[in-house]
Amino acid sequence: MTKHYDYIAIGGGSGGIASINRAAMYGQKCALIEAKELGGTCVNVGCVPKKVMWHAAQIREAIHLYGPDYGFDTTINQFDWSKLIASRTAYIDRIHTSYDNVLGKNNVDVIKGFARFVDAKTIEVNGETITADHILIATGGRPSHPSIPGVEYGIDSDGFFALSALPERVAVVGAGYIAVELAGVINALGAKTHLFVRKHAPLRSFDPMISETLVEVMNAEGPATAYSRRAESGGEKRRRQSDSGTGRWPQ
Repeated sequence: MTKHYDYIAIGGGSGGIASINRAAMYGQKCALIEAKELGGTCVNVGCVPKKVMWHAAQIREAIHLYGPDYGFDTTINQFDWSKLIASRTAYIDRIHTSYDNVLGKNNVDVIKGFARFVDAKTIEVNGETITADHILIATGGRPSHPSIPGVEYGIDSDGFFALSALPERVAVVGAGYIAVELAGVINALGAKTHLFVRKHAPLRSFDPMISETLVEVMNAEGPATAYSRRAESGGEKRRRQSDSGTGRWPQ
């Protein structure tokens, strides 16, 4: 039997959740379809886990910069990556629980799976046919990968949040805010980090004062930067870890 809704949102990220909750609050019969975890990129592999990692990096950096003046012994230099990841996961889990509670309160049906359109008002999920008067496509984006040889040896921003250990050496390719943020976090947590910038400066679309100040700080504290470099074959190949911060495509 085909199930019918007034409104369906395909994609359980910030846009889909906000839209479906608002429609449900106005009395519409609603369903939210999400194949993975609720929250989308921001909550699961974006701004939320990044802020947790940034906070950890800030603590470590503060201890090393200012700790000795306040009586801290910085020679111990112990850091448990797995503990940080566990705390990050617990933080995200609490957000998932909050989403579940609000969607449940608004009587929104949450369906796990991928949606496929049959026609303009009909979709198929997990072999079940569902219809709706209105269907929102809010499927977000995915990291974009440059079409260059060897790209398969690197990871993207999603892959950064899947790391099981802190790499010893990292090359971050990109000059936007995501690349700069991740490079700064990795560097502050103790990995030897290089940021590869295609043109004259990172964050070049930002106010020049911001970009120039950033370059001054990075020159003093890291990560190291390399400008206008092209990868060429030859010599000995050594693989450490590379992260691509080259943007996202709609999906």
